Amino acid sequence: MYVCLCHGFTDRQVRAAITEGAGNANQVFRQFNAKPRCGKCVSTVRELVDETKGSGGTSGGCPCGKRN
Repeated sequence: MYVCLCHGFTDRQVRAAITEGAGNANQVFRQFNAKPRCGKCVSTVRELVDETKGSGGTSGGCPCGKRN
């Protein structure tokens, strides 16, 4: 699903950015070389950060967030 319509990135892309090290919404936007425009997506990005970090960041990976 699209998370940010202004920049056109999806939940999968956000999760990948988090897996690659983005730890908050600002860092996610930096991964895409973007800044929030309208701001409607920021709460969703924050939720995805919390959700993904809460699951260890990777499915089947180490809880520390490192890849196996």
